[in-house]
Amino acid sequence: MDFILVVTHCNPNSPLNEPKRIAIITAAIILGTTLTGCSEDRDEDKRSYSAPHSLCGVAVNSSLLTPFLPPGEHVSTQRTFPVQGTEQCDVIVDRSKLTITAKKKWWPERESVLDIAPASVRRKPYRIVDGKNLLYAGTGAVGRTKNCADPRHSDQRLFTVIQSFTPDRDDADTMKKLIRAYTKEVEESKACRPKRPEPSAS
Repeated sequence: MDFILVVTHCNPNSPLNEPKRIAIITAAIILGTTLTGCSEDRDEDKRSYSAPHSLCGVAVNSSLLTPFLPPGEHVSTQRTFPVQGTEQCDVIVDRSKLTITAKKKWWPERESVLDIAPASVRRKPYRIVDGKNLLYAGTGAVGRTKNCADPRHSDQRLFTVIQSFTPDRDDADTMKKLIRAYTKEVEESKACRPKRPEPSAS
């Protein structure tokens, strides 16, 4: 149910003017909070599907994906290999809405998470944490795995990248938790080939 709050100008000389103003402001705050909650509830009502529990085989808590998912009837994931050294997982709603992408990407080890971050993420307010191994913003994040390297290319490191494409769904706190969880699972998967220690000089 929608509400309309009508505010009229009171006589400034009226002794009831100040209490009325306080009452109107209080009502507006309560009403605004109520309408926001109703909006979120309506959004949940329009989502007829459950959030995935994995991103193409990489387990994640579905509650970390939910804030970035739009209303719809159906959700699916699709694995692709857009370029050599990159595995991408697309989360698609109603067979056509690309909502989230998650990538495992081999990249030169000397590169930083900022170098890897997509331009759309860098344009948002972002933070770099965890010893410069993680960058996150409201719509995307980048993680640098620990002790993962490609034995065929000793100068490469496995990075993780997540992007959200659903409009008006910025959530930096949840994105930080999501990239941390996703990166940890990738580190424990077959995609991560532990870097071999350098042979000691004899």
